[in-house]
Amino acid sequence: MITGNDILLYLSYKYKSNWEGMMEAIKRRDEIKVEEIKAIKDKLKSKYVTMVDKEYPEYLKTLGHPPFVLFYKGDLNLLSYDSTHRLSVVGSRKCSSYGVDSTKSIIDGLPKDFLIISGLAHGIDSVSHESALRNNLKTVAVLGDGLERIYPASNKELSENILKNGGLLISEYFDDVEAKPEYFVNRNRIIAVLCNFLLVSEAYEKSGTSITVNYALSYGKDVGCIPYEIKKGSICNTLLKDGAYLIEDADDIVRVIH
Repeated sequence: MITGNDILLYLSYKYKSNWEGMMEAIKRRDEIKVEEIKAIKDKLKSKYVTMVDKEYPEYLKTLGHPPFVLFYKGDLNLLSYDSTHRLSVVGSRKCSSYGVDSTKSIIDGLPKDFLIISGLAHGIDSVSHESALRNNLKTVAVLGDGLERIYPASNKELSENILKNGGLLISEYFDDVEAKPEYFVNRNRIIAVLCNFLLVSEAYEKSGTSITVNYALSYGKDVGCIPYEIKKGSICNTLLKDGAYLIEDADDIVRVIH
């Protein structure tokens, strides 16, 4: 018997998680064979949950285009974290020492019930996950590729350390899907929806970080920024002018959330 769970897994594999392609296939009621589903499951190394499963995270259902299938490794219960202390941290891949030190300092000062969410990229993302691990905070990495295609490859060890610490790796892409620029844009909406507060540690004009900020604001999330020197072209200062919270230490985040 083919279940709804089976159908969504098959379509996710066939259409590489393209939402529109999967939806059209569902409407057409594409024919699916049991042996095809079995072959896909045999290839899969990660775990998965679909929109028709009770374990599917409620936060993701609020998205305009929620992932039909969420692939994961680690503790999926972290996405049902009842605490209001869910902090997403985003910023530049080519970050400065100021951005690194500021991010470390803020995460170092957070209470132990904070959950740190980021994207496992170079720069601020890596610093955020590493700082969480150093402080024994749980952390979730949202990937823009399959879980067997860790990008960048240099963060493979970091991804393993996240799992060893009881954290979570998630992706809407099947295990062997390689990273593409548009996949990172897609994953940004997940980073934004999972948090209660979005911290922009360091970002500049034409940065993809602004996409995540726009998602967060559209979802009604609080956004805060670390201030930067003038003439640096930082979008952090622009966001502060527009009403984002000024974040200088962990207590600033705690006060806003409370």
